[in-house]
Amino acid sequence: MASYVLIHGAGDVGWYWHLVEAELRQRGHEVVTMDLPVDDDSAGLSTYADVVVDACGKRKDLVVVAQSFGGYIAPLVCARIPSKLMVLVAAMIPSPGESAQSMFVNTGYEYPEQTDPSDLAVFYHDVPPALAKEALA
Repeated sequence: MASYVLIHGAGDVGWYWHLVEAELRQRGHEVVTMDLPVDDDSAGLSTYADVVVDACGKRKDLVVVAQSFGGYIAPLVCARIPSKLMVLVAAMIPSPGESAQSMFVNTGYEYPEQTDPSDLAVFYHDVPPALAKEALA
């Protein structure tokens, strides 16, 4: 069986993956999740990668899965730990050396106008209400 490392995006925590984690464990796989230091403005990409590598312990031949901002971190993790696969799920994929802010500018991304800027409306509009409420808690 495989060892999966699940890396969440910038505005979330390891809980983000709890449904995927349960499914993978039910199928006999090992799963590693962690909370990235998203609230620490001084933490750079190297620090984020350190958190993931530390959570992996001595595991090797990992399947590294990253969502959103995790796309910046997954390649750094794969460079440090023997990995057999990197999976990017709606991930941010920068050019070499490109910051997230620069990526938005360089791709012409414009933040959409929001009549309701709440996390519920922005991130969980298409999630079942009970799960959205749990996520926001």
